[in-house]
Amino acid sequence: MAALILSAVFLAGCGGSSAPASGKPQIVATIFPLADWAREIAGPDADVHLLVSGAANPHHFEPGIRDATSVTEAKAVFAVGLGLDPWAKRLTQNSGGGAILFETGTWITPRKLDALKTIEIGHDDDHDGDHHHEGTDDPHYWLDPQRAITVVQRMAEELGKLDAAHNDGYAQRAAAYIEKLKAINAELEAGAKTIKPGTQLVAFHDAYGYLFERLGIKLAAVVQVSPGVEPGLRDVSEAIRIMKEIGQKTVFKEPAGSVSAAKLVAQELNAIVETLDPMDSQGSDAGTTYVERLRHNISVLTKVAKP
Repeated sequence: MAALILSAVFLAGCGGSSAPASGKPQIVATIFPLADWAREIAGPDADVHLLVSGAANPHHFEPGIRDATSVTEAKAVFAVGLGLDPWAKRLTQNSGGGAILFETGTWITPRKLDALKTIEIGHDDDHDGDHHHEGTDDPHYWLDPQRAITVVQRMAEELGKLDAAHNDGYAQRAAAYIEKLKAINAELEAGAKTIKPGTQLVAFHDAYGYLFERLGIKLAAVVQVSPGVEPGLRDVSEAIRIMKEIGQKTVFKEPAGSVSAAKLVAQELNAIVETLDPMDSQGSDAGTTYVERLRHNISVLTKVAKP
């Protein structure tokens, strides 16, 4: 990893000036929601680069030479923190540039994960990889638009400090975007009123705590115990058992998750399959923007959980 970053810095130096061709300030974001917010704020005044692109998983992401170069040229790196993207700190420190790392999860009050205590289902003992642990901070705060508003406002303020010449533009675009976030938050609040009290749902993995909490839904179980690790047969079997127990007739797949597991569960339950989007990957059939993808999630959950 360190050798890769040093190589990138060396190559950038040998190629002449490391200044970006556009001449604009360069901003880096680790995952899609942060990049989408940053682009809304930046407008024409800065370039925004997304590190975890495509279907890559932020939990297991390994930055490459292009990523190291982007960070070397950047003024700011926006990460989530809260244990989601710890590699961002190492990447920024080793880049050789002057980028400032902002761990946006420190700007909000996080909820605690409770997966291992109440919702982790019988996983295979030989599973490797990262596990969510009960009592630790939940990093998926972007699924709550209220917390998104807090972060967008702070992002604009920090960009204004780093690029004072465009401070007014950043502030004005952030204010306009926050109005859109307030509108989607109002949709969420209206949707929560339509959901059957006491609703429990099984999701693919433990990424929806903030959204479920806002909607009054309890997470009954997860299929994927370790982020980015395919669920085992015991995981799927236990998910099926719990879904039968609570009467769930919709199986949730994720844009970058296990389609085969979702289809297997749906076949067993004679259920339908819907996309529930954690928004931690770039591509999604739920939409192309943060607002579109969040609106999709609200629509799916209110449909599934209506009385």
